[in-house]
Amino acid sequence: MKDNIKIFGFSKNKRTYYKLKFSQIEETEISSVSGKAVFDFLWIDGSDFETIFTKILSSFAAGGVSEAITVAAPFVDKNSYLTVYIAAFIEYLAEGTDKALAEFTAFMGSDFAAPPKDSAHYMMNFINAMTASIEQKKAEIKFYINDIMKDKNGSLNQRFVNCGKESKLFDFQFDSHFDFESDVIIYPLETMDDVIRFDIMQMLANKIKFKPCKCCGHYFVPGGRTNSEYCDRIMPGETRPCNEFGALKTFDITHKNDDIHKAYITAYRRMDSRQRAKLITKDEFKQFGKIARAERKRCYNGEITLDQFKTWLDDFR
Repeated sequence: MKDNIKIFGFSKNKRTYYKLKFSQIEETEISSVSGKAVFDFLWIDGSDFETIFTKILSSFAAGGVSEAITVAAPFVDKNSYLTVYIAAFIEYLAEGTDKALAEFTAFMGSDFAAPPKDSAHYMMNFINAMTASIEQKKAEIKFYINDIMKDKNGSLNQRFVNCGKESKLFDFQFDSHFDFESDVIIYPLETMDDVIRFDIMQMLANKIKFKPCKCCGHYFVPGGRTNSEYCDRIMPGETRPCNEFGALKTFDITHKNDDIHKAYITAYRRMDSRQRAKLITKDEFKQFGKIARAERKRCYNGEITLDQFKTWLDDFR
């Protein structure tokens, strides 16, 4: 095993763990349900990566490693891969040598090309190169996973393994050793590709299920109940996660020709907007929802007319 390995992976209780041993950052351990990080990683927009790295760069320029770590803290643990990228980036900024650049380039992989060090706007171009590399990696993962899910020949595990012939991200051959102190098998991870493929391998080994979200259409690992239909991510342009927004959206589609439901949902959204604008309290909004559902039921049962229901909704302000 090489002496300069900074990331070690292991699996326990169906979770993928990464032990980070970067010299400029306190040794830390991060984890998530095996496979969850890969699908959440695909969700993160490229501009978000660029914004995060730019903030870290600015804070490092102003206050060094400690300030960069402080600014990075809110983003750490949002996604295991993002955390690893952040740690590697801060390590490079702190060392700043040709050797550090060579190590960072090797860590990022063949889809990363650093700009010439004497070029204008070097660091901003460096961040652009990082973001481009990440987007390329995301595109590769998406391509092969979509291909795997379309192909029904062989088991799911076998289809993943077959992709290892074409992409390193699905090559599950690793060196490892048993750590007697931790009582786990440790895998040294040299590159970002290693970090990702190790997680995918553990997802398959732990038989973690994943499925497309019925709201956004992106794959996710259900948390808690395996029959969950919606992910817990927030779609661009939305303020609530799919598991809150999706059920309502599906209900809308089911009841698109339902005048009673249309009246209810119009009033519900009006009151939701008022609550978000702090014109009413959350408790008042909840109370409205409870009473409105009861009145809707009365309307469905024929106890009140649609016009009476609409009048009641309009009067509830």
